[in-house]
Amino acid sequence: MADFLLVHGAWHGGWCWRRVVEILAGEGHRVFAPSLTGLGDRAHLLSPDVGLATHVNDVLAVIETEELSQVILCAHSYGGAVATQVADRVPAKIGALVFLDALLPQDGRSLLDLDTPERREAIVSRVVETPRGPVLPPAPAALYALAAPEDVAWVDRRCVPQALRTYTDPAVLTGAWLQIEVLAYACTLRFPAPDFRDIAAQLAKDPRFTIRELQSGHDAMIDVPQDVAGLLLACAEAAHAAAAGAAACDGSSPSPGGTAPAAAVGSSAGSSS
Repeated sequence: MADFLLVHGAWHGGWCWRRVVEILAGEGHRVFAPSLTGLGDRAHLLSPDVGLATHVNDVLAVIETEELSQVILCAHSYGGAVATQVADRVPAKIGALVFLDALLPQDGRSLLDLDTPERREAIVSRVVETPRGPVLPPAPAALYALAAPEDVAWVDRRCVPQALRTYTDPAVLTGAWLQIEVLAYACTLRFPAPDFRDIAAQLAKDPRFTIRELQSGHDAMIDVPQDVAGLLLACAEAAHAAAAGAAACDGSSPSPGGTAPAAAVGSSAGSSS
């Protein structure tokens, strides 16, 4: 049995992982898919105090209260900015870090800092001032290139505005997250924006990363849940094998809760809403 912790992207909530959760839980694994503060079933908690660090602390709290170790941490889109900082804070508790069409933050810089001036201006122009602080309204789900019209309607129904501070607060990173044994990046091929494919191409030059391509729209966990679950299970097997190897080297026993060792995840390319 493995533990999976799934971090959603901008405007979404834990609900978007429903199909992946059902697959993994159906195979006997423990799966946590929390909604970040101000989003999903926690939309009522939106306030001017919600920022990027709030969301990092949300995920750290799950790891702490559920006493997780060797957890398979997966982040989608905006969630990459959250999960990378989580992994950087507690790398020893992360068995694998999986990016799914996800952003990669940089220390001392906000997500808006990483955008071009033109895109930054376009994003800021959409900001809405509310009694709960400035927010970014959700993008239309049609942009995500989902295969099923009913899924587009579902995403549009469920997405909510997100606190602007989550995009303007700088990330805090030491680089400790790169110590994690299993690092994987999966990009989708049907999403028209090239951003995440560009990140994958950059990370493909880093031998620490395994790269996977998914024939889906941006919300792959909705579009191709079986493929996403398969990727996560492969990462869990690779993480367990790495932990067993490390234990054999130092004479200790591997931590319980992993799956049996298996082949390497995906195809290593020399290895990066």
